[in-house]
Formats: sequence, C-alpha cells, structure tokens
Amino acid sequence: MKRIRVGKVAQGILLAVCTAVVLALTLLVQGRPGVRTNLAPFEDLQRLSALAMRRGILSNGFLFAVVGIAGNLAMFALWAYLGWKFLDGKGRSPWRNDVDVLLAGVVFSVGIEAVQLFLPTRAADINDIFWNVLGTIAGILIAHAGAFVRLDWE
Repeated sequence: MKRIRVGKVAQGILLAVCTAVVLALTLLVQGRPGVRTNLAPFEDLQRLSALAMRRGILSNGFLFAVVGIAGNLAMFALWAYLGWKFLDGKGRSPWRNDVDVLLAGVVFSVGIEAVQLFLPTRAADINDIFWNVLGTIAGILIAHAGAFVRLDWE
C-alpha cells in the first residue's frame, strides 16, 4: 500500500486554507433576511424540536437548521484535526495538542461570533459557539484515531 507523507509545510498550508474557508463562510457569506443575534443558549434545539413537531423532520426549515448545525460541526472538526496534526511532533505530548487546539478553537469561535455582532449581513449566535467547540472536540478525537488512517504525518 502506498503511503502519503504530509510534511509540516503542507500541513500549515492546509490549516491556513481551512482557516480562510471558515472565515469566508462565517464572515463574508450574507445571511438570510430577518436573521437576528441570538444570545439564548440551546434556543436552536428548541427551534428544531418545534419545527419537527409542527412541520416534520423533512420540512425545509428543519433540514436547513440541521444543515447549519452539521456545517458548524464539520468545519471546526476539520479545522481542529488539521490544527492537531500540525502541532503534533517529537517531544510534544498528545495532551498538550488537545489543550492547545481546544483553547484555539474556543478563541476562534468566540472571535468569529464577536465580529458577526458588528456585521450588517451576519448575526451572532451563542449556539454556534457550542457547535463549533463540539466540532473542535470531534476533530481532536478524530486526530487521536489517526492510527487507523492511512496518512503518514511527519
């Protein structure tokens, strides 16, 4: 089986590109009309439940909300995975990578939401921070499962 080696320079480039994509999607893409800032924790789960009861789980509103949550999870899982692999190296403990990536993910997410407060086409949502941090944790766990992946990170 052929192994693919991904050096630190390539890892850094992948991480930078992923970061740029996350920033572009969260700060530059215009939100839908009527979107408002939400500072109520877990309001999105209540909204999902109400949509499922009222319109069903195959309704456009329900599916749109689920895609938004899944998008936050996926973006930050990939970002955290790449960040963890970039930090990993000789003499560095996995635990240290976990803490550094988790803290960076929290700061990155809070920073994005803080900037969105001031953008006319975006709206900050406290729940996005929750989903982003959960995605960061998922990325960290995926990085630990790297022993089962056929990529050789130098």
